[in-house]
Amino acid sequence: MIGTIRHDRVKHFFGAVVGKPETSFDWIVIDGQQRLTTTSLLMLDLADSSDAGVIESKDREPSSKIRRNYLKGAGYTADSETELKLRPVKHDLDAYRRLPQRDEPKAESTITRNYRYLRERIAERALTGDELWTAIQRLEVMALDLEPHDEPQRIFESLNSTGKELKESDTIRNLVLMGLDNPTQERLYERYWNEIERNVGFETDTFIRIYLIWQTRRTPRFDADNEAFKVYLRGLDELVEQTLALMRSYSEHYRDINKSRTGVPTADRRLRRFNLLNREVALPALMPIVGDFKEAVLSSEEFTKIIILVDSYLFRRAVVGAQSNALNKSFATLYSDARRLVTDNSSLEDAITYLLRRKDGTSGEFSNDEQFSERFLSRNFYNFRLENRRYLFECLENLDSKDIVDVASGIDAGDISIEHIMPQTRTKEWREELGPICEEIHKTWMHRIGNLTVTGYNSEYSNYTFARKKELPGGFDSSPYRLNSDVRDASRWDEATMKRRSQRMLQDAINYWPMIETDFEPVREPQPSLPMGEDNNFSKRAIVSYEFDGASHTVGSFRDLIRGVIRTLSGEYYEAIRTYAAQGAPGLSAGSEPGYSGREEIVPGLWAVTSSSTASKMPLLRGLFRALGFDPNELVMYVRPQTGAEPEEYTGGKSSRNLRSVFLDSMSWSMYLVPIPCSQK
Repeated sequence: MIGTIRHDRVKHFFGAVVGKPETSFDWIVIDGQQRLTTTSLLMLDLADSSDAGVIESKDREPSSKIRRNYLKGAGYTADSETELKLRPVKHDLDAYRRLPQRDEPKAESTITRNYRYLRERIAERALTGDELWTAIQRLEVMALDLEPHDEPQRIFESLNSTGKELKESDTIRNLVLMGLDNPTQERLYERYWNEIERNVGFETDTFIRIYLIWQTRRTPRFDADNEAFKVYLRGLDELVEQTLALMRSYSEHYRDINKSRTGVPTADRRLRRFNLLNREVALPALMPIVGDFKEAVLSSEEFTKIIILVDSYLFRRAVVGAQSNALNKSFATLYSDARRLVTDNSSLEDAITYLLRRKDGTSGEFSNDEQFSERFLSRNFYNFRLENRRYLFECLENLDSKDIVDVASGIDAGDISIEHIMPQTRTKEWREELGPICEEIHKTWMHRIGNLTVTGYNSEYSNYTFARKKELPGGFDSSPYRLNSDVRDASRWDEATMKRRSQRMLQDAINYWPMIETDFEPVREPQPSLPMGEDNNFSKRAIVSYEFDGASHTVGSFRDLIRGVIRTLSGEYYEAIRTYAAQGAPGLSAGSEPGYSGREEIVPGLWAVTSSSTASKMPLLRGLFRALGFDPNELVMYVRPQTGAEPEEYTGGKSSRNLRSVFLDSMSWSMYLVPIPCSQK
């Protein structure tokens, strides 16, 4: 706007504003809300600044003209927001209507923050009041009226397909509400959508993604939540209010988990620590479990046991270094799979335990006591991920006690830090205390759990001897932390002492993160399923069926799997796959000829290795999934054990060309990835 005046531009095009007439006096804005709101705030700031004498103006009545002609009607009061020229959405409306009335503003509102920002810019006096008003009058927009037959949502998406990206939840909100008459929109927005946003702390994108995973049992790509929601809404056009009511209920479950207020003290203490970590992966299963408890389907005792079970499962995996991305599909279906197994003689806890335990030997396994103990005793916990480290020491300090020391907040604030009891620097005194093999002891035990603790006096401890660290003011002898009880009792700090402390802490850890056992056996054992993932091994397994892209397919071999998946992907990504194959993607080729023997034309112009071992087929699919931006865990296979040799081993002739083809097509492809131009994705 400053440039408009400085360069004496006649007009400044401000973009398009799209809407549809609702009544003779109401016009519903489809696109352009931000432009209209910003301009209205700027005019209000100009009027207020003029009244306060902050900005000079030759026009003696700019304030009254602006308010009367552009901001509000003659009969406006704070209780009659219908007289406002512009009415923002519900959670912004209260803040907006306070400003013309000069009531106490809502400090936390984006509307108020933007009003104050513009007021500060005006006070810098880059323009006079007359110049600023002239600049506002030179703003020009293209106003578009929609006809009754127009589809507001499609037009909205088309207009916003480039430029600044909208939040997924904004487009989904419009998808749900557009097309309804204005009174219905306002009622549904206020009763449901506004409540949903408040319940989830306005983390609406995250909540909708988790809700979709739970409802569809699938994990959409991070840039495709809107498209996934469209698919979810198909067939629910007449059930918009029921859909919003269900979303509101689940937003309450989401809130109760994230705020640790389910109403069960033991479970809430556990959830409070659970939330120190980013564990969104588990929420598609936990939200309906909270719902069952709220509806008295689960007792508080069983509910608490399930929370402990999930917490133990996830943290044990973190300690042994298992990847969490393998769990997306597992948690998407965990609740529904468990519910199908529950009978009158079993519980949901039994079924969930059974399902988690039967993943042993796969990328989703529940780490047993032996695996957990070995890594817990030997792991470098000092360089554990920060969120995992603060969670670990928060839990080990408090365990199941009701007398809680907030270690995590102390670490975040810098008031508490992780201390090496045996310091990282080997001083002469410490070498003498550790004995003749001090270097080996120091290297082995430096960052292990037995040598780590929490203190508020880390800098004071420095590299002092153990005796000095105990005795100085704020030293271990006067430490209030439970973690330091055995440090207070120790007379020296050597390898034997660290071993004893490690074993004591291990026992605490096993008790707090238990390996849950069950003798539950389902009436009918479900077909074993494995996500393709990055490292699951399918050798010596026969495939029965697979699930991908929301559909289930029965197949007789892994060769059929290759054919089916590539055909499905080719429907939407044919050119991208051809580009990937043409650039030398292992196991794939493009053109009229296969390039190597042992390849089959899956769709016209696309060839793939099908006459190879199962171990060779998986890297082909994993590479293709990564190239297209798909999560390999989205392909789930139902398998059974296979006896004898694999029937799909490569059986080509023994010429040097065939042997070379087998070698090339059987090599590990996990590190090979050909980038696809964005325009082809």
